[in-house]
Amino acid sequence: MKSLFFWLLLASELQAATRPEVEARFHVVLQLAREKNDEALVNEVRKLGRGLERAFGEGRADRLDDALRALEAKVGVAPGGWSMAGQPLFHPTAAMLEALPGLQTRLGEAMQSGDPARVREVTTPLLALLGDQAGVPDARRPGRRPPPSSLAQADTTKLFLDALASEEPSIRKLREGTPLPDQMARLYAGVLSATTTVRPGVERHQPEALPGLDQLSRGVAGILTGLQQPTGLFPFPDLRGKNLRFGEMTERRVATGGVEVRGGWIVTADPDGGSQFDTGVCGVALLEAGGCQGREDWTRAGLRAADWALEQPCCANFNYNAFSVSLLAKAFRATGTPKYLDGALRKFRVGVAPGQAPNGRWLDPHNARTVYHLIILRALGDLASALPPDRSAERAEIETVLRPAIDALLDEFDAMGHTVEALPELQTLTALYPGEERLRKATAAMAAGIIDQCTDRGRVRMGAQPQQLAATTRPP
Repeated sequence: MKSLFFWLLLASELQAATRPEVEARFHVVLQLAREKNDEALVNEVRKLGRGLERAFGEGRADRLDDALRALEAKVGVAPGGWSMAGQPLFHPTAAMLEALPGLQTRLGEAMQSGDPARVREVTTPLLALLGDQAGVPDARRPGRRPPPSSLAQADTTKLFLDALASEEPSIRKLREGTPLPDQMARLYAGVLSATTTVRPGVERHQPEALPGLDQLSRGVAGILTGLQQPTGLFPFPDLRGKNLRFGEMTERRVATGGVEVRGGWIVTADPDGGSQFDTGVCGVALLEAGGCQGREDWTRAGLRAADWALEQPCCANFNYNAFSVSLLAKAFRATGTPKYLDGALRKFRVGVAPGQAPNGRWLDPHNARTVYHLIILRALGDLASALPPDRSAERAEIETVLRPAIDALLDEFDAMGHTVEALPELQTLTALYPGEERLRKATAAMAAGIIDQCTDRGRVRMGAQPQQLAATTRPP
């Protein structure tokens, strides 16, 4: 998993004061190339990096600027600039590069304390250091503006089932409870969430498909409960030699010790807090599916995940903490047990709220990315939805953070189109604020976009995450 300021990795190797601009540009290109999992492109970028080091030593780094610009174009960054699709990218100064590692260490220590005041003692100088760069992401994605579309629940239900059928070889294995090779636990959680969401539509409009859908639910739930560790943790696959980003991460963890790999899975918790990701989404999927189908064993597995999350200290990566906020909020809704709501509020106050920047995003360039902003926004929506009506003080506290976060997402959608899949999240927010026309329009447009992605040129396919397509079957 990435550290809070992952883009600083290169800065530890290149220290000359004349280098920060080129170094930071190079890092953005390297990071985006790695995320594409394109080995040839990554090697091309690294070759340029070696050339830059030599060129800096010889005082001729400017000669490689054209090559850097070409690589920027390949990964979607404006050549020579600091933007993607016209929107700004994080542009660090030399002073930021020098000061941030120490502040990152302090933030991690403050998070471990569990004291919101200590966390803000670090985030306050971080915000001051970053200035107008606080809440600016270090990468973006191009947006989409699909044509308007509106389908009845019967039609979206059929679309989901047809898209599922387009993946039949994999779906057959999942129905049998057979894991797919080299997949993260979150994939099975996504499928289980999708079958839970779509089930009312199938029961109403295509009841003949219900046995097959329920068999798929049992299959993926069985995979998840089989993967869950006795502590409640969900493991992460060993992707060495199979995925550039995660494989290299595992190599580093194994080299430093303290990581146990068993049966192709990393079964120990990520020391940087990343295990909250899969444990969070898998626990939520099991809680929702258990409640939908009356499966107490699935609900118990979801609560084991929540109990694990309850004991985890917050970490310096805000979106990791947000996964636990979502899980604990869902556990409270499933049980009414106060410890889960108390835990969700505590993690919100320590591990999420202190990191918000004035622009509504989270202060560091990694968590300011829209995909991670969405994870935090989902947690805020889940927490607000779980809060009992008589908890007005806590509701006001959450809304102070939630409303600017919503505006930040919608502002990007207005400027760039939809840059992430976010239909279930927008539906949750629309339910919280039913009179918000801007939210309602964004939700309708997001549904249209997901339908468009799954009906490309008349060919039905699973062109979106299954839980996202399933959300189109919910009544507006």
